[in-house]
Amino acid sequence: RGTPQKPADLERHECLGYAFSARPADREWVFFQGTVSYKVRVASRLLINESRALMSAALDGFGIVLGPQDFLRTALASGELVRVLPEFEAPSRSMHLVYTANRQRTAKLRCFVETVLGRFGPV
Repeated sequence: RGTPQKPADLERHECLGYAFSARPADREWVFFQGTVSYKVRVASRLLINESRALMSAALDGFGIVLGPQDFLRTALASGELVRVLPEFEAPSRSMHLVYTANRQRTAKLRCFVETVLGRFGPV
């Protein structure tokens, strides 16, 4: 099927979907090129609800995966996975740090929060 050159090309490819327990799997992927957005409906014979299994399926050639760059970084750097559509960006998703309200803000917790914010912090 060749290498996708634009988001619409993904309609002809196997795209690996992340299956959520609380809502339907993402069947529509969104990409941005500058301020222009592109939506494409993707199909998959394989929906997975665990990131490592999704990565394994991509590494085994089951299809194209859309995932967090930090999670895919090692496989991309080693050449095990190849980035397609490099001129397009996927939307970023929020990340939340959650802990109980009555949790004492210990030095250990503050250090963890600062480390996570330093690594993944607001852009």
